[in-house]
Amino acid sequence: MRSRFEHRLLAILMVGWGVGAMYAGLVSGMLPLIRAEMGLNPEEAGRVLSSWLLGMLLGASLLGYTADKLGRKTALLASTALMEVFTPLSAAARSWLDLSTYRVLAGAGNAGYMVTASVLMSEYAPTRVRGRSVALLESAWAFGWLAALLLSRILAPAYGWRMVFAVSASALVTLPLFYLLIPESVRFLISKGRVEEARALSEKLGVKLPETRPPRRGSLRDLLAKPYVRRTAMLWVHWFIIVLTYWGIFLWLTDILFARGIPFVRSLDYSIAITLAQIPGYLSTAYLIEILGRKWVLAGYMLGAGIASLGLWLAALEVEVLVWGVLVSFFNLGAWGITYAYTPELYPTELRGTGSGWANAVGRVGGIIGPYVAGALILFYGEPVAPFALFAASHLISATVVSLLGVETKGKSLEELVP
Repeated sequence: MRSRFEHRLLAILMVGWGVGAMYAGLVSGMLPLIRAEMGLNPEEAGRVLSSWLLGMLLGASLLGYTADKLGRKTALLASTALMEVFTPLSAAARSWLDLSTYRVLAGAGNAGYMVTASVLMSEYAPTRVRGRSVALLESAWAFGWLAALLLSRILAPAYGWRMVFAVSASALVTLPLFYLLIPESVRFLISKGRVEEARALSEKLGVKLPETRPPRRGSLRDLLAKPYVRRTAMLWVHWFIIVLTYWGIFLWLTDILFARGIPFVRSLDYSIAITLAQIPGYLSTAYLIEILGRKWVLAGYMLGAGIASLGLWLAALEVEVLVWGVLVSFFNLGAWGITYAYTPELYPTELRGTGSGWANAVGRVGGIIGPYVAGALILFYGEPVAPFALFAASHLISATVVSLLGVETKGKSLEELVP
């Protein structure tokens, strides 16, 4: 059972996760309007979309490392400040380069937040619900992305895309709340030899003090050496693919629907319907993860997303695009819930932020490529669903790699999972 503190921590971290998702999704919902005002072709629009992912690459690696060196709370607050300051500034952008610069800085904060929040939640959640807790944390992404689409749907047609970015500044209220309500990780304190401080904090929070051991130093080199190299290889391939497919699909989604001849407002409505499918996707994996385990549920959902991507590529009718889009959303985002739960479980405390951050950062390389390649394929073939052949193959590769290289972590404490 979770304690009252663990329930509260999950709720607080979900708020920040949802805010980050909202910031990430704002460009997607308003891309047709931004392209029209700035005169962007598909390739230039792809650069704007990829800029968030470039920021995420930098933020995941640097802020993940910061979480292991300076603490989970320090990294989380720095991440929150980055995304909550630079997203509203996008309202002042005068060119695609301005907009891309703001998106890079905000994206760095978004990735840093997700790495640190998932690590912190995994370190506080009880073993038997640890995976479910982090999967539920990830589910906040769907609500945040939905909020971005709803803001775009309500404000953009009447007031323009700049007003939507300006209104997003209201989320800055969360920064002081996080400072007051989010504690440092007890496991981090122990890993730094601050045992008495960890004991006092665990008593204050009413959580069990983990077993102590002599402090150890971790480095990036350890991720690529025994006993972690197999885990790292699996995670890096999977992260590369899941990020490539997600951002390649969902940043272009509204624009793809619009290009299929669906009017802007209706394309936003369809995007909202497809995004809603993410919620049962997350909740289903949050349930299955503690019953069937991480490895096979993750592989199965990536397989399902690959089949749905193939269906969308072959779709001819508007209703077929909608149905297959809903299924892609369900399976791809369900897989994301497992991914964030699974990743921090595969490394010890002194490597958990670094290992999670670098897996996330490698994924962002795929994320940078995904939107750009999608735009290039659309431009080359003149067909808005052309990239889905690539997305189908990519999902299937990930499912295979996870099946072959993954290890099961269900029901084991974080200490038991250290080889």
